[in-house]
Amino acid sequence: MNKCYLIVKYLFILLFLFSFQRISIAQGKWVTQLPPTLRHLYSVHFANANTGTACGLAGAIFHTTDGGANWSEQSSGVNNQLKGVFFTSTLNGTIVGRDGLILHTTNGGNSWETQTSPGNIMPLLSTFFLDSLDGYIVGWYGKIIHTTDAGKHWVSQKSEVTTFLRSIVFSKKDVGIIVGENGSLLRTQNDGKDWELIPSETTENLTGVTFINPTTIIAVGDKGTIIRSVNGGNRWQCIESGVKYNLRGVSFSGKIGDAVGENGVILSSIDGGLTWQDESLKSGTHLLAVHRFDAKHVTAVGVDGMILRKVDK
Repeated sequence: MNKCYLIVKYLFILLFLFSFQRISIAQGKWVTQLPPTLRHLYSVHFANANTGTACGLAGAIFHTTDGGANWSEQSSGVNNQLKGVFFTSTLNGTIVGRDGLILHTTNGGNSWETQTSPGNIMPLLSTFFLDSLDGYIVGWYGKIIHTTDAGKHWVSQKSEVTTFLRSIVFSKKDVGIIVGENGSLLRTQNDGKDWELIPSETTENLTGVTFINPTTIIAVGDKGTIIRSVNGGNRWQCIESGVKYNLRGVSFSGKIGDAVGENGVILSSIDGGLTWQDESLKSGTHLLAVHRFDAKHVTAVGVDGMILRKVDK
């Protein structure tokens, strides 16, 4: 065999191993935090690297100010399933749930007030706020509602679908994406005045969506589905996830992101969702949501109060 070929081959192998080692060193390990509850946790959101809120079954709300080393329970005053949480600062946050429930806080969760939904008892599943005043909620049967005054008034917006809408995200004031059952994918480019139905290239239920930048979007769903758009949602491409379990949430900060799902599935990407590394739990505990606050800090939650934290170096 040609000696030059062998030298190049061995150099390539060494370079690959060195690169892999650098990636492995750069990435931290998932650490199980002490469960504050045995109730399922359906959503988590951090206002900064240390201050976060998780919500879940039977009105559960838990709050941390030290990155999850300690979680304290907050009184929600309700017994509903709480399905989505979003904070615009350490003080201002909104939680949504079953039976049309909307909870709002202006003091970091020390107290929560109930707001009136135009959907009456329609279950609400996800919320996203652009600032402390301008926010959206989505839920069952294509429900989309909008506020411009921090939830004092919520107004229904026209939807093009009747499927359950599972997740909503905005890249800026005008441009937002909603995903839901049967591959439902809606986009607005005028602050929700109009929502257009866009082909998603899948009929699987979509459960999570996130912007990587103003034009690159990742959505995840059942049976390991990952779809990606690089032109603001005009066209979507199916990405190989390497798993067949249902994915339940996805979150990115820049090109670094994570997707989580049933049977302990954890997938991580460092190239904007083009490729994914499997970091799944051996325990197989279902994970239901994930929030990556920045390139270093990410938290996932799931059944039986499971909370995982990873701090990348």
